[in-house]
Amino acid sequence: MKVTQLLVQMKCKWHFWGVHYNRILLEGCLDSQIQKKLQEQIRYHEMKLDDIH
Repeated sequence: MKVTQLLVQMKCKWHFWGVHYNRILLEGCLDSQIQKKLQEQIRYHEMKLDDIH
C-alpha cells in the first residue's frame, strides 16, 4: 500500500470517528450552546469526508 493511500485512509477514519463521536455527545447534551458547537463539528467532519470521496 502506498503512503498516500494510507494517509487518505487514516483521514477517512479520523473524520468518520469525529462524526460519530460528536453525534454521541450531542445525544446527551442539554446545553444549547454546546449542542450548536457539536453540530458544527459534525458538519465539519462530514464536509471533510465528502471532500475525500
